[in-house]
Formats: sequence, C-alpha cells, structure tokens
Amino acid sequence: MARAEPIKPVLALVRLARERGVAVFLLTGRPERLRAATEANLRAAGYEWTGLLLKPDNLRTKSAVEFKAPERKKLQDQGYTIIVNIGDQMSDLDGGVAERTYKLPNPFYFVP
Repeated sequence: MARAEPIKPVLALVRLARERGVAVFLLTGRPERLRAATEANLRAAGYEWTGLLLKPDNLRTKSAVEFKAPERKKLQDQGYTIIVNIGDQMSDLDGGVAERTYKLPNPFYFVP
C-alpha cells in the first residue's frame, strides 16, 4: 500500500487534541485486512490515536454511512462525546452522532 501524505492541518489538529487529553478515533472504510498497512502509514505520517476503527472484511453496505454512523454511536454509548467529525466524504459525516462536522475537499474520489 502506498504511503499517503497527511493533510497537515488535520495532523496538527489531531496532535493538539491529543496534547489536550482529547481521545482521537480514526474511523475508516478501509477493510480490517489492511489494518497493519493502515497503522504503519498513519504512524509514518505522525498520527497517534485512541482507537482505529476499520470496516470488517465481511461487511457489505450500500453506503459507508451504514458502517460509520453506527460505529460513532457505539463510541457515544461508551461515554464519549464526539465534539468534531472531519471527513472528505459526506458519507463520513452523515448519520449524526457528532456535535460538529467538517467536510474536507476531495476532488479525487467519491464514496457513497
């Protein structure tokens, strides 16, 4: 898997949040079978996190929302308050369970 460069302002925000004691969860539609490569890529980019949530290999959905929104709800049920949700796809943000959402531009691909 190719090494992706981080979006520098997002990396800075993640670092600031961690420095201030905020739990950071990364939620991706990447399949679980790519966990090792995903973790290596994120660490190489400078990320640290509280939890990294990947899509189960056998889970099939019409939209990423069907996986991501319930995962955010599980975090909420565990007592976390999701104060900000950032993503480059509307499917990263749809489904609620966040106080604020921010859509980053992505001219390269679309995930329903």
